[in-house]
Amino acid sequence: MSITLKYFSWIRVKLKKSHDLIELNQTISFKELKSNLILKDPIFKEIFEDNSVKFFLNLREIDDENQTLSNGDILAFLPPVTGG
Repeated sequence: MSITLKYFSWIRVKLKKSHDLIELNQTISFKELKSNLILKDPIFKEIFEDNSVKFFLNLREIDDENQTLSNGDILAFLPPVTGG
């Protein structure tokens, strides 16, 4: 099973990439994925602790951390955007 993670704004800058492709052997929830990402790279702890960052699964905001992810899903990390 593969899931695409897309990064925007300051998250993209800190990770120095625009996306990741994650390969998983089993079904996983968003909550479990968060824990795995934090173990992989400490920057994810900062991302997940920032309450202004929104997470979208296939263009819909995640409102339940126990939501199960599926093969081919796209998870976007969207911090607030400012500018003029």
